[in-house]
Amino acid sequence: MRFVVAVVVALLSPFLAAQGTPPPDPEQFAQEKPTQKRGAPQESPQSRLERLKEMGKRQIDRAIMGPKTTDVKNWSPLAPKQKFHSFVVYTYAPETFISAGLDAIRAKTLSDNAAYEPGFTGYGQHFAVELATNETDAFFQRFLLPIVLKQDPRYLRNPDLPFVRRVLYSVSRVAVTRSDNGKNTFNASLILGAAASQAISDIYVPGHQQGLWPIGRRMAFDLAIDSGFNLFYEFWPDLRRKIFHR
Repeated sequence: MRFVVAVVVALLSPFLAAQGTPPPDPEQFAQEKPTQKRGAPQESPQSRLERLKEMGKRQIDRAIMGPKTTDVKNWSPLAPKQKFHSFVVYTYAPETFISAGLDAIRAKTLSDNAAYEPGFTGYGQHFAVELATNETDAFFQRFLLPIVLKQDPRYLRNPDLPFVRRVLYSVSRVAVTRSDNGKNTFNASLILGAAASQAISDIYVPGHQQGLWPIGRRMAFDLAIDSGFNLFYEFWPDLRRKIFHR
């Protein structure tokens, strides 16, 4: 390549000299490096992997927490549109499907109803029924009743409390919530919403034991699950910092 450049420069030298322009140095011309390509530098595989890992952590955190929770110190009332968004998020949130799975196990274990198929097929039928009930729960508890009763459907974290008080606070939030005026109040949205969805399920669920006592037992089980999720919401950011160091 250097030989070719030298020949070209030698042939052009007389013309350049005649015009008063000194010929360029062949060695200098040959040794010039091409300029960098335009645009951003290529991302290394390691940087791309780190970026994907960080994106995955954010998506996991968003799926777990999302708009369903906020800290007490950052609280502000939700508009009706935001409460509707909270309901929509709950329809596909992981805890909705986990709760349906736990309800299906309970229903299948405690009463092997002849209206359902035996074995895993019966579990699938129970799961479908309980998932429909949980979606009804979300409509009443996260949208309709919070708007009518002017209550906040979210779980409000309180990380400044000591550990034991945080545990008691988390469990108590199934009975206590915050109204739109900022005061603590009875969590009628959650309790009445659970009662309404269980009563409606008696209409279409085959083999359900009807009456106040069976409804009360199913409500108590669901509220116990809600208490467990409240504990998880309360302490997940602390676990995340220990696990992911962020």
